[in-house]
Amino acid sequence: MSVDLSLIIPNNCQSLRDTQNARKCFDDTIDSVIKHFRGRKQFVTDIIISTNEEDPNYIKYSFEIPLLNITAEMHSGFWDIWPVAGYNHYFIPFNTDMLGKPRIWAREVCFNTLLAFGHTEGWVCDEFHSWNCGLDDYDSTFEDWKAYGENDEDSIIHEFDIMRFADVDPKKGIWPDYDRKYHDSYKECHDVLNAIRSRFPEYDILSISNPLPNCAFAAKNDELFILNYETGSCLTGTPIDNCRADFCGAGIQVFKGEKSAFFNMEGEQLTDFRVGKFSLKWDTRCIYAFRQIIIDEATGRKFLSDGTSYEE
Repeated sequence: MSVDLSLIIPNNCQSLRDTQNARKCFDDTIDSVIKHFRGRKQFVTDIIISTNEEDPNYIKYSFEIPLLNITAEMHSGFWDIWPVAGYNHYFIPFNTDMLGKPRIWAREVCFNTLLAFGHTEGWVCDEFHSWNCGLDDYDSTFEDWKAYGENDEDSIIHEFDIMRFADVDPKKGIWPDYDRKYHDSYKECHDVLNAIRSRFPEYDILSISNPLPNCAFAAKNDELFILNYETGSCLTGTPIDNCRADFCGAGIQVFKGEKSAFFNMEGEQLTDFRVGKFSLKWDTRCIYAFRQIIIDEATGRKFLSDGTSYEE
């Protein structure tokens, strides 16, 4: 059974039951995220503000950022943010970064989320210390979260050290041994961010390794680009208006105005720019159980992440 990852970020919401204060904190955060993406409201989606007069304990404030593939739910004093990742993914490197340190994709997602929220550090935990635990109460605060645990040892917040997991390699049978709550200063991510900034001073760097592995999301004179920080070239060669990366690693949807095209994770353009959605499904045949099928909702065409057409 997979156990989900949560990123915890403090906020200024004093109480979800204080509607005026809660709404201000929620709206201010969304405005700040939109400002981070240079005023593009389309980067924040699925905004939910919901209460139930018959059930005063039902209060929900949440939104999504498809570029980062995260959902953020507001609590009294903190955000509980859900990347689409298992908790164990936070401890498994997949490569080394431009400075030679281990790279962990779930950690990079959390770091980019922190940048969008205007923070420099964060806390991570498994679902049993966030939404799926006895602390899931609207009156619980950030201090309550920090103190929560099944016992004294379980409540300890450990300091994350990426080098502790440098040799982890499931393919070799080397699995991570990790705790359940961490504080992370993201030193290595900040180092990469600063290195990219130094290399490309003409850009404001909004994320690292996002939405493609060796690219940064960048702004220049309030125009947005997907900047390859190895080559200095920009995907599509011109500014874009939006980007969705919520396709389970199959690729990204890049927008220019109302039109969009699909690119795979290698940066290859697989469709023309056209009006319409893309969707994703998994191949149901056992031999291809983990193969992703992208569907062009505008044309009905189905294709794989290498661009080849898919036939049922």
